[in-house]
Amino acid sequence: MTQIKVISCGHGNAYLLCGPDGAILIDTGMGKEREKVLNACGGTAVKLLLLTHGHCDHCQSARWLAERLGCPVGIGEADIPLLQAGEKRPVQGSGLWGRVYAAASNRVIQRETIPPVKPEVILKEGMSLAPFGVEGETVALPGHTKGSMGVWLESGALFVGDAMQNFGRPSAAWCYEDCGAMEESAVKIRRMNPAALYFGHGKPVLSKRIG
Repeated sequence: MTQIKVISCGHGNAYLLCGPDGAILIDTGMGKEREKVLNACGGTAVKLLLLTHGHCDHCQSARWLAERLGCPVGIGEADIPLLQAGEKRPVQGSGLWGRVYAAASNRVIQRETIPPVKPEVILKEGMSLAPFGVEGETVALPGHTKGSMGVWLESGALFVGDAMQNFGRPSAAWCYEDCGAMEESAVKIRRMNPAALYFGHGKPVLSKRIG
C-alpha cells in the first residue's frame, strides 16, 4: 500500500508517495519551499521527481531537489519547454473571477524564473510507476497546460495537479491554456470516480464530494 504524505507549500501542495520499493515526489512548490520539501523526503529513497506541469509554483525547485535527492525529473512532453527552456505561456480564464485569477497567474509566470532542467523521464498516458517503487500510473490531464499530467494509484487515489482545484469546493481549473481540453480533463477525472482526489491547490477530498 502506498503511503501518502502531504507537503504544504504555502498556497500549494507537494506530495510524497512512499511505496514498498521506493518513493515518488510530486511537485516542488516555489523555490522558497525547497528546504521544507527536502526535509519531508528525509529517510526515503525518492526515485522520481514527477512534475504535474511546468508552472513555477510546481517546479521551481526541481533542479535543486533532483540534485540532492539523486533522482530523475519527469514531466509531460508538451511542458518540457516550460521546464527546460524557460518558455512562458500565458493562461486564460472565463468569467470575471477567472479573468482576475488568470491575470494574477500571468504576472507570476512572467516574473518568476525556473532553473532549467532537462527531464530524463517523459510522462505519457498510462505509464506504469512501478519502476519507481509505487503501484500506479500516469494520467494525461491537459488543459491547464498542454502537458499537464496526473497520478492514479491502485488504491484509487488520484493526484490532479492544477487540472482541478479545491477552493471552497472542487472545480475545474480556473485558468488554462486550452479551455476545451481543461473541461474534458475535468470530465475524465469525474468519470474515473477516484476514492480520493488530491489537488495542487486545496485540501484533498473523498470522491463523494467531487460532484
